[in-house]
Amino acid sequence: MEVQHTFRTAERRSMGRANLFALLCTLILAAYSLVLLRPGTVWAGLPVAAAADRVGILFAFGLIYLLRLNVMARWLLPRELAQEELTVVPLWVLSILASYSLGAIRLTEEMTTLAMGVSILLYVLGSWLNSWSELQRKSWKAMPENKGRCYTRGLFSLSRNINYFGDCVLFAGWAVASGCWWNAWAPVTMAASFHFHHIPDKEAYLSKRYAADWPAYQRRVKAFVPFIC
Repeated sequence: MEVQHTFRTAERRSMGRANLFALLCTLILAAYSLVLLRPGTVWAGLPVAAAADRVGILFAFGLIYLLRLNVMARWLLPRELAQEELTVVPLWVLSILASYSLGAIRLTEEMTTLAMGVSILLYVLGSWLNSWSELQRKSWKAMPENKGRCYTRGLFSLSRNINYFGDCVLFAGWAVASGCWWNAWAPVTMAASFHFHHIPDKEAYLSKRYAADWPAYQRRVKAFVPFIC
């Protein structure tokens, strides 16, 4: 069966788009830092500075996440960045970071030990699920004998889109660190977007590209949340 050419099959010819993505991420990080570290600049009249532990954790989460995105864009991703990844993704990330930071800088109380522990645990777990699954797949795909085959091992044996699930987990932890319950909108919206749009779209392509391997993999492994759905 012939696989239709899409952005997923676009060969990378230069690092131009990856460099542009890095610039956009740098600007997003600068804006995020400004809101967190200089809150009076963007929100005049705040009574006192936000709790230092919350600000520190939120800044660290943002820095690590944006660095991870660029490792993905420059090294783990074998194809050219799509137009959506240069437009929608930066705007989406910017909107989440704006919500998290603007909510957090209003809070002057220190984070509880429980909130800090839960937020860090979820963030680290989600980051590991996303990054380690991608590293496992890249290493396996690099072997000549695996060329043209679908990777179904490692963390991808728990979920066909374990990297997407990891993103939702880490953003849930990030929302906890913000201290605002309404920031749950970000991981919830992200999960819905993955479940109803991105996963069906991606898997329609994968089912054609890996027609020999896909039916058994689809029957054996859940699409999104391990062992659930």
